[in-house]
This record gives sequence, structure tokens and C-alpha cells, in this order.
Amino acid sequence: MNRPNFIELVADLKRGSSKGVGFKPAKPRNFDGVQDQKIMDAWLVKMEDYLHAAKVGRHSVMELAQSYLKGYVSTWWTTMRQEEGKTHGYTCEFFKERIELEFIPKNSDYISKCKLCDLVNATNDNLRQYVRAYFELMLEI
Repeated sequence: MNRPNFIELVADLKRGSSKGVGFKPAKPRNFDGVQDQKIMDAWLVKMEDYLHAAKVGRHSVMELAQSYLKGYVSTWWTTMRQEEGKTHGYTCEFFKERIELEFIPKNSDYISKCKLCDLVNATNDNLRQYVRAYFELMLEI
């Protein structure tokens, strides 16, 4: 089986060549409102990457992003829009600000710092695990 060269495909996509026509970016998972900063940040980054790769128009970005909200988050966003008296026309920045205020715990920095203090005692045996856990916690802080 003759496999295409990945680097050539990326270069063709950048040039707008016909080889990349069948390219479809991986869709992000739905966001269900879990109150965890790492999960929230990862979802927002994946959503932005998807919207960029899918070349979603500026006016369609929010409608598509909203379709990935499920459960309580979807209900919260609909209620928030109704309270504002506005059903569309929101910016991505406004959306990110509001969703972070609502779903990232207020004391997430404190929780991360406590985890960092406990990290020393929890992983003395494996340095690689310790370094990885340390960097993950520093990203949270």
C-alpha cells in the first residue's frame, strides 16, 4: 500500500492544492460542564483549533461552538443569553470569559498549590512521574 507523505500533504493544504480536499479536522468532544481547569482549557483549545482548521466563518463560530455544549452547560448558556436579551452576536472572547467564570472553580489556584505541596510525598519513587505531575500542576497555577 502506497501511503502519502504527511509533510507533502500539509504543504499541499497550505497551498490550497487539490490533494488536501478530503481533509476533515477531528471534531472536539462535547463539553458537559465538568468543573476542572485542565479539562476546560483543553476543550477551549481543541474547539479553537477545530474552528480554525475547519475554516468556519467568523459569523458561524459561535453557533458551531454552542452546538458542542451539552447538558447543564447548554441550559446555562441558553439562560444566560435570555437574561442578556440577546440570542446571537456574541464574540468568542465573551464566550470564553463567561464559560471560564462559570465552570472553573474559584479556588482552582489554591487546589493546584495544595496538590503541588502533596506532590513531594506522593511520588518519591519515580522521577519521570514527578516531573510530569509537577509541570501539569505548574500549568494549572
